[in-house]
Amino acid sequence: MKSITFVSLLTICTSLHAWAQARWEFGIQLEHGRDWYDREYYNRVERPSGYIENFPTYYSRSAGIYAERVINPRLSALGQISYQQKKMYVDMYGEASRTAASWITKEMHYRGAIDAGIRWYVNPKSKIRLFVEGKVGANMFIAAVQREASLGNIVNHDAFGYDRISPVASGSIGTKWQRLSVSAEYRQDVAAAKRARTGTGIMGRGVVGKVAFVLFRAGN
Repeated sequence: MKSITFVSLLTICTSLHAWAQARWEFGIQLEHGRDWYDREYYNRVERPSGYIENFPTYYSRSAGIYAERVINPRLSALGQISYQQKKMYVDMYGEASRTAASWITKEMHYRGAIDAGIRWYVNPKSKIRLFVEGKVGANMFIAAVQREASLGNIVNHDAFGYDRISPVASGSIGTKWQRLSVSAEYRQDVAAAKRARTGTGIMGRGVVGKVAFVLFRAGN
């Protein structure tokens, strides 16, 4: 019994010591990739011709900050905030007629995102460490800017009637060398952003390449 108690206390003390040795890393990150969207029409048996079910972005890019809490050589907790810019095919969300859309020459969407998750280092003792990570978070629509041929820029803040916030899950694989890390990430909306007036919903998914750099580290 005493042996079991001693082993249990030793295990707890070791765990507390490992947590005490953990440190924070804070940095910046840049992303560039592409998204694809699938639209579902819930209340239509027959869809009129011209309705758009699938559409991509030209590109998606973002900049943000992140924090990594190093728990032990293999395991870290992550949190990140980013600001995203997406170049869209014109009026894919609004679904105006193609005649009306032809007057829109450019469309940019702006979003904010917050994510948190876990990173696992496969070879923690190597100079170049491989890692995998998983995160969950939320993506929020901020604004869309459409450039109309005669009126100039038209700003939309209501997400074209769709839900402004979408839950997101993601998985990444990458490498880290000293302060620099490079990774590839796949993201998937967990639930569709819905628009009640038309009975439609949009699910998004995307692939991005990421570059991150640790700016400073904070104590134990």
